[in-house]
Amino acid sequence: MTTTFCMLWMVTIGLNPLSEKVKTIPATGDGDFARQLCYSLIFIVAFIASRPLTQPRNLFALPLGITIALGWCWLSLSWSDVPGVGMRRLILTSIIMFSIFRSVQEIGHERSIAMIRLLLLITLVLNYVAIVVTPAAIHQIAEIGDPNLIGNWRGVLPQKNFAGAICAFTIILFSFDAQKLKPWLRVAVIVASLFFLYKTKSKTSEGILVLAMIAGWIYTRYNPSYRALIIPLLSVAGCAAVLYVETNWDALVEPLRRPDAFTGRTQIWPPLVNYANDHLLTGTGFGSFWNVGPTSPIYQYAEGWVTGIAAGHNGYLDMLVQIGLPGLILTVVAMIIWPMIRLLSSRTAPRQTGALLLAVIVFCMGHNLTESSLFDRDMVVQQFLSFAVAMISSVLGSTYAVRRTRSTPVPRDARIAHPRPMVREPMIKERQA
Repeated sequence: MTTTFCMLWMVTIGLNPLSEKVKTIPATGDGDFARQLCYSLIFIVAFIASRPLTQPRNLFALPLGITIALGWCWLSLSWSDVPGVGMRRLILTSIIMFSIFRSVQEIGHERSIAMIRLLLLITLVLNYVAIVVTPAAIHQIAEIGDPNLIGNWRGVLPQKNFAGAICAFTIILFSFDAQKLKPWLRVAVIVASLFFLYKTKSKTSEGILVLAMIAGWIYTRYNPSYRALIIPLLSVAGCAAVLYVETNWDALVEPLRRPDAFTGRTQIWPPLVNYANDHLLTGTGFGSFWNVGPTSPIYQYAEGWVTGIAAGHNGYLDMLVQIGLPGLILTVVAMIIWPMIRLLSSRTAPRQTGALLLAVIVFCMGHNLTESSLFDRDMVVQQFLSFAVAMISSVLGSTYAVRRTRSTPVPRDARIAHPRPMVREPMIKERQA
């Protein structure tokens, strides 16, 4: 449990609270040795605790779908122009994901949720303390692509978008599956998180949080007997949405043509789409598009301030340009679609726990529409998504084990070895005449 808590601390707060990202142009992709060392130590502890010699199956903690997706990422390094940079990033991504899944497998979903909830509470307190103690907890300078950053709260976290996501996760975890907590504590934490989220001005987290909470609430209210019907209904709704988009494309994209739409993201996405059209199947290789020095493809497909950013502000586009369409499909299916199908089709998952996990996945899925975190090392949204997927396996695995235990008949040999005790019938005295 100590190892899991340390990993959560690294993912959420890191080694240097109140630190800011230092950007160089052109970005060179230099790593943080201290951060890499900490994650390596966490991985070593998780590896040793897995007892690989006596219980080698513990080494296969990652689900098959995620293993295949990571395998494609490793294969993509073979055509990368900067395989060293990509390999360093992929090693970090792989060991963090293994550590998360192995930790949840070892301590279970209940203790994992309790530990995450405790860390989020600590982070919330530290954020407010930082706001009171130091002006560094509020952005003082603008960043490339975000001129309105000044005055937004970030607390002890590197950036206001991280703080916004952490506040959203705090609200979700204290809203669902938290009946054992004092009501006044839950209300206080939710209200404090909502206010801090508002002060971060993180519009993505604010909007997606509403959708995530609605999805979680529906899960708690829906009849489990009909929950599996959601899948075909979503398929029909998806086809209808595609048809609507095709027939109303010009009207829908008109607002996106403004240069300031989505805080300039509409100027970032076209170069990514153009690169993806030219390299649809392969991409540039995992971790080999942004922040890799003057060889980055962005310098060939864009100019101006877009070349100075470190991400595409869309996790799906970023994965598309890195590992191509096959890799993107594998990643989305493994991390989002298949876990949601398992959760929605399960009739045994506890409603409150299922609602919490579904809300986390919906938030992470929506967050990646305007921010990039999918399969991105220790990005906080990616790691919360990993925890949610790992806990779904734990929840469904435990309920399946309980169901089997209750339904497994007692072997005949066991019944013979432990016969039912004989009850001696009382002797009935003859009625005397």
